Amino acid sequence: MVNITDFFGKERKASSGRSSRPSSSTAAKKAKPEVIDLDEPESKESVKEEEDKKPFWSVNSTPSSKPASSDSRSSINAVTAQDVLAKIPAVDLSNIHVKENVQFDFKNNNNKIGNDQDVSTGGTDDLPEGKPNCLLGLTIVFTGTLPSIERDVAESLAKRYGARVTKSISSKTSVVVLGEEAGPKKVDTIKKLGIKAIDEDGFKQLILGMPSGGGDGALAEKARKKIEEQEKQAQREADEMAKKEKERVQKVEAAQKSGESTKLNDIVHEKNKLWTVKYAPTNLQQICGNKGAVSKLKTWLTNWDESKKNGFKKSGRDGSGVFRAALLYGPPGIGKTTAAHLVAKELGYDVLEKNASDVRSKSLLNVGVKNALDNMSVMGFFENTHNAQDDNAKKFVIVMDEVDGMSGGDRGGVGQLAQFCRKTSTPMILICNERNIPKMRPFDRTCLDIQFRRPDSNSIKARLMTIAVREHFKLDPNIVDKLVQATRGDIRQIINLLSTVSKTTKTINHENITEISQAWEKEIALKPFDIAHKLLDGRIYTDVGSQTFDLNNKIALYFDDFDFAPLMVQENYVNTRPSLLQNGETHLEAIARASESISLSNLVETRIRSSEQLWSLLPLHAVLSSVYPASKVAGQMAGRINFTTWLGQNSKTNKYYRLLQELQYHTRLSTSTNKIGLRLEYLPALKKRLLDPIFKEGSDGIDAVIKVMDDYYLTKEDWDTVMEFLVGPANTEAALKKIPTPVKTAFTRKYNSTTHPVAIYRAGTTTMASSASADQKPDFEDIIDADDAALPAENEEPDEDADLKKDKLIKQKAKPSKRKTAKPATEKESAPKRRRTKT
Repeated sequence: MVNITDFFGKERKASSGRSSRPSSSTAAKKAKPEVIDLDEPESKESVKEEEDKKPFWSVNSTPSSKPASSDSRSSINAVTAQDVLAKIPAVDLSNIHVKENVQFDFKNNNNKIGNDQDVSTGGTDDLPEGKPNCLLGLTIVFTGTLPSIERDVAESLAKRYGARVTKSISSKTSVVVLGEEAGPKKVDTIKKLGIKAIDEDGFKQLILGMPSGGGDGALAEKARKKIEEQEKQAQREADEMAKKEKERVQKVEAAQKSGESTKLNDIVHEKNKLWTVKYAPTNLQQICGNKGAVSKLKTWLTNWDESKKNGFKKSGRDGSGVFRAALLYGPPGIGKTTAAHLVAKELGYDVLEKNASDVRSKSLLNVGVKNALDNMSVMGFFENTHNAQDDNAKKFVIVMDEVDGMSGGDRGGVGQLAQFCRKTSTPMILICNERNIPKMRPFDRTCLDIQFRRPDSNSIKARLMTIAVREHFKLDPNIVDKLVQATRGDIRQIINLLSTVSKTTKTINHENITEISQAWEKEIALKPFDIAHKLLDGRIYTDVGSQTFDLNNKIALYFDDFDFAPLMVQENYVNTRPSLLQNGETHLEAIARASESISLSNLVETRIRSSEQLWSLLPLHAVLSSVYPASKVAGQMAGRINFTTWLGQNSKTNKYYRLLQELQYHTRLSTSTNKIGLRLEYLPALKKRLLDPIFKEGSDGIDAVIKVMDDYYLTKEDWDTVMEFLVGPANTEAALKKIPTPVKTAFTRKYNSTTHPVAIYRAGTTTMASSASADQKPDFEDIIDADDAALPAENEEPDEDADLKKDKLIKQKAKPSKRKTAKPATEKESAPKRRRTKT
């Protein structure tokens, strides 16, 4: 077995003339624990030879075939984690600054916390160098802002040495590392549970003082046994995979000798296969994470025939009995398609897989999928099987992958597929990445939604270690978190990463994981909330943070969603607690600088979205609208990230402009003002004339209100609009609530029962037909865009057909036949026509 020091690029130093097993008393007298190896081999050549034969990833193992016993380990590492923690001074919790106690005075605040501590000092060169897996068995929680180490760096450092890092404090927590502005609930929990809290210096002392392997303690011993069990499990799985591959090769060779036909996939040698194919799960137990989702899918498919007999009317315990189809959704590369195939295979179903992006339109779906909805599997029908799943072998499951790849221009493809899900007589499994997008709405209440989430590092670790053993390269289990973080839980990308990196190096540990992570980091577009949270985080603007997250990366956040990123920053930049204020600068001054930058960005955006279309100014707009304002006020959020309210306010503004335009049109015959003058001067006076009589006199004031409305050509809808425009002390909401309902009803009935003058304004130029008498001619003198065409003389009959044909606003009805027009109309026949006519 390989020594742990090989994972960190260190060579073991064999001390000549000195025993490799000192007594426990000698080790106890040493002030600093010393790493002591068990069963040291005679030469480095023997170690190398043993490593080549069996490249294992053991943490505490030695080249000897026999693991060290607990008795021998206790005699060597007599120092425990409790002994080291007892020598480290604890933090005085009464002097810790919690978030609620940090208040900002907009006039006199100089942000003492941000100015007293220099968060940019202390780079990676100041990180302590500890023994291999010295923190094994410890559970550490980090809270607050550390003086010289970023929290992410500190958490990675603890994981590097074998510690378990959690976000919440519990009775299993070994120690808490506290910084400034710690969470108040966490501080209270520390006091309640009596957990020891140390600062950044104490954390460094803990790393330097702990012995290799976590020392002698119950928790460390339990962690070591767990790792040893993982070693054995990985080795067993690797041996089983090798055995199966050997059997497959022998079977193929025997088939070729006998002249039998073989599948193309069986002829391909294992070393020529892609790792994603070679190490794809072959049973449900090998799927990493999402055990609950896989179990839900299996239960639905198992009970599908029973649900079909019940007409899909009985929901069952989990409510899946009413759905003919299931919809698997989640991020790419986490095993959705693999789970669908393995569940169908385990239950004996044949699989008919279609890519929805290839059968997008309705016609292609009818050709490729519709005919298969009520058919059976030909392969299962002719296959001679003698097991309990013979009935399922004649059936198949339709798997539709990449359903969200169907777009709106696919001529009814999404709607047709949703119709298939409602009437299919064959189980259907749909797979997509995004569920909550508009194009997926037709599948609401049509399919059983099963969500797949990104698996954590613990779920992936065992599988990756099996691959490492099988491919003969060393993978430090403590850096799996880095791989998961870089690829955002994409198992497929992690396997491709290992396949590529293992061609050039046979060791992946903390020395090269940073370079590998940066080269293989998965680029995804963040959501608006994530963009705002990242931009307003003060850690990315420090000297240390800027080295890993430079200006280009900050601008890249803007381009993830350049429509919403500026709006989200503008909405939340006043709700931060700045941590990087300059000396003498107040919070209010920082907000003023950020606001000025946002104002300048609006001028730039005008040039970008105007007729000039200067899209080359987007990087400048990114800095002015998002990066620079966020850098001035960056720190910690005082609350949650709020969605931009500008969209709602802009919509409301456009609505009131439209209503004000209508009011100005209606009142133009009685007023001589524009929209602004009407809003500022007329509406406050109209409010008193239109509301006070009804509010004070009740039903007796209705006539006076209607008279004012007729004088200004206002409708009942205009009356409601005027009441909405008043704000502040003149707001009418409270007064309207006090008006009795009978009075409101009487006002509406009174207005609807009487006739009212209507201001006529025309939207276009038409040729209008006049009546025969001069007294019926409308007066267009005060109307906008009056018709200047000369009216016909009184004794001259106009050509009605010609005039009506020229009028664009009048749709002429077909002329009745001569026989019907010759018949004289009686009074009874003409009366209904007069009632239907509107004036």
